[in-house]
Amino acid sequence: MYSIDERLRGLPAVKDQVVQLYQSLNAPHLAIPGRKAGPATAFVLGLRGPSGFAVFVYLYLQQSGESAVYVPSNGTVPAEQFQGEELEALGFVESMGFMMDNLNFRGRPPDEQDAIIRTMPVFMRDPPPPAPTGSPLNGNSAGKPSTGAHAGVVQLGKLFSAFCLSLLVAGCAHVSEKDLEQSRLHYELAVDNLVKSPQVAMQETDESLTYDPNNADAWHVKALVLHHSFGRLEEAHVAYMKALELKKPFSEARTNLGNLYMDQKRYDDAIASYQLALNDVLYPTPFIPQGNMGWAYFKKGDTRQAIDFLSSSVRVNPRYCLGYLQLGQVYEALSNVGESCKYFSRFREHCPDRPDAWQRDGICLANVGNKEGAGKAFDTCVLKAGTDDQRDLCKQLKEQLLK
Repeated sequence: MYSIDERLRGLPAVKDQVVQLYQSLNAPHLAIPGRKAGPATAFVLGLRGPSGFAVFVYLYLQQSGESAVYVPSNGTVPAEQFQGEELEALGFVESMGFMMDNLNFRGRPPDEQDAIIRTMPVFMRDPPPPAPTGSPLNGNSAGKPSTGAHAGVVQLGKLFSAFCLSLLVAGCAHVSEKDLEQSRLHYELAVDNLVKSPQVAMQETDESLTYDPNNADAWHVKALVLHHSFGRLEEAHVAYMKALELKKPFSEARTNLGNLYMDQKRYDDAIASYQLALNDVLYPTPFIPQGNMGWAYFKKGDTRQAIDFLSSSVRVNPRYCLGYLQLGQVYEALSNVGESCKYFSRFREHCPDRPDAWQRDGICLANVGNKEGAGKAFDTCVLKAGTDDQRDLCKQLKEQLLK
């Protein structure tokens, strides 16, 4: 099935991406929705991209200079399915009355391929102006792209953007298998250094993106470094959005974008981002956006929703430490000592290696008068502490609360 993508006005590509190209021999009179009726030329264009193959149908209205780009509902497909997609596209245009001719693009000399890419309207970002009356439309006489003010802001549609990183360039950058492998290796080095050396991680993500600007995972790591290591939130936002543009769905990036909104106190935006992540039924860790959404509601002052989402997060993953901690904090804010102690206790039970879990449990036990239990909890906190500050805090709390 094919449908018009109104965001597309052309299909700019480089010749290495072109798998097959057909042009109509006739120009039947068509009435395309939203366009002035008139004679049209049809093109069927098969393209190769990083994620597979896709076949597009492009119609050019010679008298008005308008175009219509039809995209397949199947999106990109593996190589073995390409011929079936090609036959479906040809059947689609032939049902409109077109007689199609195979231009044998791959068999032509390189200079002829270049000329076709340069002159045929299907490859232009904007339709060319109407051809003079009586002029045939073919590879040698097609007009040049429109230079109107709107030409610079044309947005490519979702499917075609999978073949191109930039939406405002004249063509798509071809990435070789060698460059893809180099990009992957630098991405893995970036991940290895994400915590221990953020500066190195940033260098490696930039190197990865030099080899493959379409590496969504590298954009995601870059966003994480900018966000958490350097606090450059606006730049991190741009990198998160680029990752989400290039990979759909990308629920990890969507969740981390929500975390950035939390840091900016944009709680409604954070909730919306977490909800989009939860809409991905294949997301392997849904308890993370569930818990984060609960905390966003708490920050907004909606404790009922906060408790609902946080409770859901620990039901999905009974070992989700942060969920128990935040449930304890929500009930603590409500002055519900019993419930807050219950969840701080569960935090300690499920996450016994966390010193802050013993610290929280110790405070609660001290508040309800269980000095013996509180003392043991604070002593364990001291033993588990990974830093001098954490160790000193647990000692001070024991001294203050158990006098």
